[in-house]
Amino acid sequence: MSTINPFEYAARCKLRFPSLRGYLSVEQLWDVPLRSSDDFNLNAVAKAVDKALKSATEENFVDAERTPEHDRLETSLEIVKHVIATKLGEEAAAKKRADNRIEKEKLLRILAEKQDGKLTALSEKELQRRIEALDA
Repeated sequence: MSTINPFEYAARCKLRFPSLRGYLSVEQLWDVPLRSSDDFNLNAVAKAVDKALKSATEENFVDAERTPEHDRLETSLEIVKHVIATKLGEEAAAKKRADNRIEKEKLLRILAEKQDGKLTALSEKELQRRIEALDA
C-alpha cells in the first residue's frame, strides 16, 4: 500500500465514505462542503472514518497484526484529510484575493483623489494650456 497513490488505491478498491446522505465516492467528496448547518460536511465524514479506524484497531500488545481493513480505513482518512486541506487552501486563497481586490480599489480611490488635488493646484493658465493640448 505504501507505494501506491491513495487516489489510485481508492479507485481500484472502490472506496466509499460514510456520510449523513449515504456512502460517497472520492469524486463526490469534492462536492461536500467544509462546513454546514447540518452534519453533511467533510468534518463529519472525517470523524466517521476516524471512528471506524479506531474501532477496527483493537488494542493487542502481543500480536500487532495489520489487516487490509486497516489499510483501507487509513487511506480513506488520508484522502478525506487531503480534500479538507485542499478546500481550506482554496478558501484562504479566495479570501486573500477578495481582500486584495478591496485594498486595490481603496488605493485607486486615494490615488484618484491625490491626482485631483494636484489638478486643483494648477493655475488658470496651466489648466487652459492643458485643455488646449487635449483639443489638439
